[in-house]
Amino acid sequence: MSLACSSKNVENRSSDSIVSDGFVFDIDPSLLLDFDKLVIDEIIGEGSDSIVYRGWYEDHPVAIKAMQPENTKDAPPESKLKFEREVKLLSKIQHTNVVKFIGATVEPSMMIITELLEGGSLQKTMKSIYPITFSLEQCLSYALDISQAMEYLHSNGIIHRDLKPGNLLLTKDKNNIKLADFGIARENICDEMTCEAGTYRYMAPEILSKDPLPKGAKKSYDHKADVYSFGMVLWSMIKNQTPFKDRKDFMAAYATVNNMRPSLDDFPEVITPLVQSCWSEDPKLRPEFKEITGMLIRILHDIYTAKINALARLQRFEDVINKSDEEISNAQHAPTSFESTMENENNSKHEIETMKPNGETDSDSDQKKSKKKNKIKRFFSFFRSCICF
Repeated sequence: MSLACSSKNVENRSSDSIVSDGFVFDIDPSLLLDFDKLVIDEIIGEGSDSIVYRGWYEDHPVAIKAMQPENTKDAPPESKLKFEREVKLLSKIQHTNVVKFIGATVEPSMMIITELLEGGSLQKTMKSIYPITFSLEQCLSYALDISQAMEYLHSNGIIHRDLKPGNLLLTKDKNNIKLADFGIARENICDEMTCEAGTYRYMAPEILSKDPLPKGAKKSYDHKADVYSFGMVLWSMIKNQTPFKDRKDFMAAYATVNNMRPSLDDFPEVITPLVQSCWSEDPKLRPEFKEITGMLIRILHDIYTAKINALARLQRFEDVINKSDEEISNAQHAPTSFESTMENENNSKHEIETMKPNGETDSDSDQKKSKKKNKIKRFFSFFRSCICF
């Protein structure tokens, strides 16, 4: 996409715009924060043209994305335009599954300040638990968060273009995901956009090219490129693997344009058709995110319903186990008054007569039954923990 598609002419910019080394920033002053109130702490992430810090603004924890170079006056016009575009785009977005924009600074450095997601990136979390994988329910729950965020963006004419685990942030309890990093996102208003924008392993084939293209070359593609990336992210979450992990970046791109996809061996059958439709070679065959959201809700509903039914059946089994032998015996053989009288008199004799060949008494037998019952209870308890979520 040309720069003309993403910014106004300098002559048409507001008189309130900020001027830096001859460049006029067209950013609403209400979006700008006081740089002196920012406290910058440790680095929590790095990109090709930015560094992300943990920090505070007016005693509130925030994430600070500092554009490079450090001083605004040293940045080329292209970098300033990119920063301006990201700030304006983020300021328009309000969704529970998109990182919340707080504000920006232009001088002395170009910075974007957002809410701080304490759970870190999905990519780091996946790496930290490898080779363990998330449960299917957790993956689908994350996928639903992502799908709802993307559905919102697409309904507002915004293409993210870099959907990947590194740009998905987890809440502190790690129960939810928020979409971040709109550095190369675009409003879908131009016929052509920059080719090979994004990350090769998650990039749709229509963005790539089999033949070398000049730097900055344009190609025609639309929001369905994000759907392809979503399919790759979903596969990556479920397998806890990087797509085409044994290939270098350019070879991963080569595999994609030649309609090669990651293996679906041992992949959950319930989600396989969705993944396959998302990474279809033909963008027209890929579903819209509204459809994806509906599919995920139905799949999760079916899984939860099956678990609830399994727990109900388990509870019925436990009710039977918990019914003591004494209650059953009393129900079937209620003692008469004569039997009650004789019971005390014959107590000693009874112990001798009930001795087993190996010296075991009925009391010993009852203890064995009790132990067996406890083992069964522990088994059901373990089984319950396995199917609970």
